[in-house]
Order: sequence, then structure tokens, then C-alpha cells
Amino acid sequence: MLFDLNDPTAIEVISTYIKCAREKDQTIGLTSGSFDLIHFHHFLYLVRCRRECDVLVVGVDSDELARERKGEGRPIIYDSRRVVMVDGLKPVTFAFIMDCVEDFGVAAKIIQPDVIFKNDFFTGKEDEIVGKKHAKRIRIIRDVVDHNSSTQLIEQAAKIIAQQKA
Repeated sequence: MLFDLNDPTAIEVISTYIKCAREKDQTIGLTSGSFDLIHFHHFLYLVRCRRECDVLVVGVDSDELARERKGEGRPIIYDSRRVVMVDGLKPVTFAFIMDCVEDFGVAAKIIQPDVIFKNDFFTGKEDEIVGKKHAKRIRIIRDVVDHNSSTQLIEQAAKIIAQQKA
């Protein structure tokens, strides 16, 4: 289910759902990412997160935030479409758009996750994770060795196009 961090009614619905999940001793997880050009390793990351929680809430970077993180020309897919695609993935319970990094902290404060999931980029940087004070623990999900990021896929496609034009 999609929700908006700025919509009090949506927050009330999410909070009620999470309260009920906790009453059933379910584990709540929180993660985020740009998810531009969703690929297998995005899906695998979310599957691996979900294996360690019963409810998985996913923040999707807004177009502006993705541009800040990935550079000009990114994202390829608009945030309104990326968040719908992420929300439609089986491991995901709820998804929302993050306009800034601080929105992850806002979500953590609302959700009070049992675990915040992050990828290898945060190994050794756990103290820098926004919202960590609201979580019981941080879990680094190791990147898959053959990982192809959206950036790598775009670079590979650009090389092929350049070679075809040459």
C-alpha cells in the first residue's frame, strides 16, 4: 500500500496497521533506495530484507533526491512510477516517496521499526544512518557479488549504443 508521509490520515492507517502487527508479535522492517530501473538485484535485496521481518516498509527516493545521489540525467523513471512498482513487489508491505534523507528519519519515528535494513554502502557507517535511534537494530544486507546497479546497467547500455553509432 502506498502512503504519503505528509498525510495525517495515511499515517494513522499505517500506525494502526503496525500496532496490530506488533500485537501479533510481527517484526517491522524499514529500508529505502532510489530503485531507478528496477532490476533483479533490487528485488533480491527486498526479498532478503523481508525474510527478516513480517512487515516491510520501503522509502523510494523522489526524483530530486535520486538526482542528488546519482547525478544529472537520473532518475530515468519518475518517482510516481517507481514507488508504484516497488509497492507492487511481493516483499513490500508499504511504500512511500522520500523527498529528502530526513524523511527516512520521519518514517522511522512513526514506524519505530524493529530493524532498519541498509546495503553494503553503510558498512562501518551505521552511526550515520538517519532514524537509527528509532530502531531496535540495524542490519546490513550484503550486496550480491554479481550485483549490477541501475548506474552500471545504464553505463553498459550507453557503451553498446556508442559502439553501434561508431
